[in-house]
Amino acid sequence: MNERENEKEKEIISNPQEIVLETPLTNSFLSPRLVNSYPVSGQPEFVFVLKNYAYLADGFSGLHIFDISEPENPKLIGNYNTPGYSEGVFVLGDFAYVSDKDGGFLILDVSEPEEPKLVSRYNPISAEGVFVKDNYAFLAYAWWGIKVFDVSDCYSPEMVWTQKLSDETEAVFVSDDYLFLAKGQNGGFQIFNISNPEEPQLLSTYKTPGYAESIFVKDNYLFLAGDTAGFYIFDISNPTQPILISKIKIPGSVESVFVSGDYAFLALGKTGLGIVDISDPQKPILTDTLKLSGFAERIFVSGDYIYLAVKDLSKGNLAFQNIPVENGGFLEIVKINK
Repeated sequence: MNERENEKEKEIISNPQEIVLETPLTNSFLSPRLVNSYPVSGQPEFVFVLKNYAYLADGFSGLHIFDISEPENPKLIGNYNTPGYSEGVFVLGDFAYVSDKDGGFLILDVSEPEEPKLVSRYNPISAEGVFVKDNYAFLAYAWWGIKVFDVSDCYSPEMVWTQKLSDETEAVFVSDDYLFLAKGQNGGFQIFNISNPEEPQLLSTYKTPGYAESIFVKDNYLFLAGDTAGFYIFDISNPTQPILISKIKIPGSVESVFVSGDYAFLALGKTGLGIVDISDPQKPILTDTLKLSGFAERIFVSGDYIYLAVKDLSKGNLAFQNIPVENGGFLEIVKINK
């Protein structure tokens, strides 16, 4: 049986009753407030935070590194001008792993954040999302599927597995022995067993309406950002048979999700920031929304602060196209009470 037939056999489709939320049902004690909006030179796509640094994938402006030891007063201290369009970044130890669209898959030494250095590049096709666990990097390759690299030697990464999949692969997440893919334009997600990262095994494919933008997994729950279709929560205690347990329709488009504690933090496009109480995953409650300076693309939560990659809507559609745009957005920082 080929991979396409295997995908079809494992496909799950459901049409749950959804909760439509036009405004927050309550106000949480988190009380989000915007504390900094830092203009950047490119088109912000992704933000990753580790310790005292924020790493911003900024489209044609490459990778920016901010000192956030004082989160309300970030300082831009380093930049690497990547060869393509910086779409995603994951940082582990002294290395930043960058998905750079046509620029390929880059690994940068960021041990000196003021002077990031390229240590390797893999450039056959377009790379969109990246997640690193232990000695392996998992790459979402848009319409070309998924690739796995052994990065035990960052100076000489080795591709150990590749598979072309049906539909687009927009984003990737790894938890324990499982790989999760957000399927982009045609919606839904896929789950693979990666107990052997060099031979992933497809366990299930779940189709949802609309565009699947990003994915986050915590414990036995999968959280899916479904663009204009809404925000989904699945029980994945049995990864071969994921169960949709709740869905809420929120004004705007759910572009990305980050879960911390009892809350899911959402980048909501033109709507800005959304916060959902998920203490009962079967009954999620939208508690807060906050308007930002533009279109919220991606989100990361660290401590009492939320970091967002935000595109400048005053640039019109140019900020959303893969063509150079100057001053196309912001790194925005929101303070919460936790």
